[in-house]
Amino acid sequence: MSWHEAIPPSFASDPIEPLLDVNRAAHLLGISVKTLRDWIQGRRIDYVKLGTRVMIRPETIRQFVTSNTRRAAG
Repeated sequence: MSWHEAIPPSFASDPIEPLLDVNRAAHLLGISVKTLRDWIQGRRIDYVKLGTRVMIRPETIRQFVTSNTRRAAG
């Protein structure tokens, strides 16, 4: 089986967004780098490990914000 045959069709058609480093992801979330690193260590947010680098998918930021959004009563 060739490489392209092993890739699910949805993955092949979805563009891959650049991964965010911890500094950029923390900035987008409006939190400190230390807080984000604590969340990563505590497994509160998904991350990608590339060698020694820790990266965050932009979609992970979107999902995290959505899942932690509380609707106003009324």
